Amino acid sequence: MDLSKIKAAIVDDDVIKGNDIRKALEFNGIRNIIVVRSQEKLWEQIYHSEEQIDLIVTDMQYPLNEGEPVDEEAGFKLIERMEKEKTDIPVIVCSSLNYRIPNILGSVWYNRLNDLEFNFKEVLGHLSR
Repeated sequence: MDLSKIKAAIVDDDVIKGNDIRKALEFNGIRNIIVVRSQEKLWEQIYHSEEQIDLIVTDMQYPLNEGEPVDEEAGFKLIERMEKEKTDIPVIVCSSLNYRIPNILGSVWYNRLNDLEFNFKEVLGHLSR
């Protein structure tokens, strides 16, 4: 799959982490990237944007709606809603905890000392399969 043609959405309320993820995706050839800070904004992009979202990279804890506190289960709620609504967009979880979640493209453990570019490359390799 030509990663340069993918539109990715990063869902994370941590600006530094969001930038690190953006850099890792860009390193791997994905250039069309948006960053949203809540699930509400992601769903707006999925349902109302003219450009289709091809990949979602999500943290597990962030606000569901703008101005609300962090929801500890936000990532799980996103994956559950996507399955319920049959939203067929590959998901990569990128969290400071190392999750093993079925039915997603993969997980990347976020750590400032970790090689995010390589770890994303490994998971993105599953897109072409």
